[in-house]
Order: sequence, then C-alpha cells, then structure tokens
Amino acid sequence: MIPQLTGIMKNEGKSGEDRISQLSDDVLCHILLFLTTEEAIATSLLSTRWRFLWRMLPFLDIQCSKPIIKSHKSVNTFLALRITQNITRFHLKCNSHSCCSHYVEQWVSAVKARKLEHLDISLCMCHRSVINFATLFTCATLVTLKLEGLFNLSIPSGVHLPKLKSLHLHIHAFTSFSSIRNLISGSPALELFHLRQNWYLSHFNELKIVRNSRVIQLLQRKWFYNLVIQSDRYYDFVPDYLESGSRSNIVKAKVYMTVFGGIKDFYANQFVCETLKELCNVEFLSLGDFRLETYPSSLDLPLLKNLVELRLSLENRDSLYMELPGKCPKLEVLEVNIMDDRCGGNQRCKYRIRGGVREHDLSIVPFSPETTLLES
Repeated sequence: MIPQLTGIMKNEGKSGEDRISQLSDDVLCHILLFLTTEEAIATSLLSTRWRFLWRMLPFLDIQCSKPIIKSHKSVNTFLALRITQNITRFHLKCNSHSCCSHYVEQWVSAVKARKLEHLDISLCMCHRSVINFATLFTCATLVTLKLEGLFNLSIPSGVHLPKLKSLHLHIHAFTSFSSIRNLISGSPALELFHLRQNWYLSHFNELKIVRNSRVIQLLQRKWFYNLVIQSDRYYDFVPDYLESGSRSNIVKAKVYMTVFGGIKDFYANQFVCETLKELCNVEFLSLGDFRLETYPSSLDLPLLKNLVELRLSLENRDSLYMELPGKCPKLEVLEVNIMDDRCGGNQRCKYRIRGGVREHDLSIVPFSPETTLLES
C-alpha cells in the first residue's frame, strides 16, 4: 500500500495539488489502520504532513519486534515517541524462533497500562518453554484476548478480567481445569472461551464454551471423541463441569457424545463408561459410537436415574444397545440407529416408554438417505 500512496501523491504533484495530504488527521489515521506498524511508520517519509501521523494511531500491529528494538533500544523508548497514549489494540505476530519471545513480556506490560482492549499475540515458532503473562490477567479494560504459540502458559490464581468477552488460547502444554476455572470465574462478561492444546501432530485437546442470549454450550474434543453439553442460558452447568467431582450435579442439560475410531477399544470403552458415571444425572443423552469393534459382553455402566430421552447411534447391535436402556428407570423416549452393513444398511427405530414397557413399537426398519430427507 505504501508504493500505491507514493504513486498517487506523485501523480497529484504533477497537477500541483496534494489532495490526500489535505484530508483530516482522522481520515488519514483511518487509512493507516489498514497497515502494519512498520508500514505506518514508513509513511512518515511521504511528506512533512505524514511525518507524525503514525504516532497518533490507537493501535500497534507488529510483525517482528527486532527492527523496532534495533532502532529504539527498548519497548518503552519506542512507545514514548507516540502522541496518543492509549493503545486500544495490540497485535504481535512473529514466525522467528527467538526474537519476539525475548520482548513479548515487555510489550504486554507496557500496552496493558494504556487502556488496552484487544490483544492478539502469535509466536508460532517460540522457543521458550514458559512465558509469564501474569499481569495480563488483571487487565480491567481487556475485551478480546488471543494467545497462540508453542509455549506453556502460566495462569495465576487471581484473575480479574471484568470486560473480557472473547478468549482464545492455542498453546502447546496441558492446562488444568482448575486454571480454566480461574479464568472463567474471573471473567464475568465472557461469551466465548476457546482452548486448543497440541501435544503431537494427531493428539490434541480442545475445549470451547459459548454463552449467548439463548444457550450455554460446552464442547470438549480429543482425537477420538466429541463431547457436547448444552442448556438454556438460565442453567449454567459450566462451573460443575470444571470442578472435580461435581459433574453429577448437572441435570437440566443435554449431552451429546460421539466416539470415533483410531484408538484401542479399552480406552474408548473406558471413556464411555467413565463419562456416563460422571454425568449420571442428566435428563437427555445422545451417544454415537462409529467404531467397527463391538463392546464387551458386560459393561460397567452406571444407573442413569434421571434420564428421560436416550438416542443411540451405533455401528453394531452390541451390548451397549442391549444394556444401556435398562439402566434408565425414568426413560420415556428411546431412539436407536444401527449402521451395520451386515444387516443390509442403516436401520432405525423409535419407542415411547411407559412404566418400563415400550409402546408404539415401530420396529427396526431400513431407511435410505432419500427417506431421511423426506422425513425432515
């Protein structure tokens, strides 16, 4: 964009009129919003009219700290050049192995004191094992926060982010539920929390929590399963989910659990049984298992004493299909989808249950994709 501005000003110079430079400071600063900080600084060479405009910008968009530190010796020396003291948006992105990681804590400490609202830091090749952002988690003006990199994140016990609405963490190391609970409890205005942790190329852990005017939704995902819990906005189950030993307190929420292939049967079966034990008091459960392997003849299933509606989607008609409905004394609706090629394709049935007796038995009938579309 800098060459384009230079070309325009040269063309206007031939007619003796520099119309761009005659624009107000507000308009020119708005133009500079589309540039990185390095590019905005470069516009000071266009003419004397542009010389100090970059110092008036309420944002910093830095691709690499090294040129700035080399020219100005330190972060504070560079920031002292600015005319506008407030920095509402700070974006630091660096693909180098080391240069920005040495200065990122200085940047955060400096911009936090300038009424920072939006922070986005991406250090994809950072070589440091731990970066200390402790002061960041008490920033009373912060609205959005995004941290990404191959580093460990130390989260303090005392978090105070009263205006934070969106929090994205894409980091390398494991973050405990107690740390996540501190983040969420210290962010009362939070609408979106998204955590993704990568250990290996195919092994990851993802946690996403959404709060809006209609629903509260939690997604926990690993390489072999998805778990979604959803409720209306008046029933906040998230604190109980994040508190060890308290998931059995969750009742008025819908649970959707899906298990995929690519993992030893023992671990997948253990995950299903342990998750059902933790969430044994919910009223709605949808369980999909798309592995070709069957469950063992006997499962350690809990009593789901409050379950009213159960949906099963299975690759095989195995022991889970036979045993789980019997663990639900209050069950009223049972829907079963069997996706077994050995039986000639997909089959489904839906039952109403009263007093433990299935009524309106539709039997298991084959259905095709066309039939499904018609029914929907």
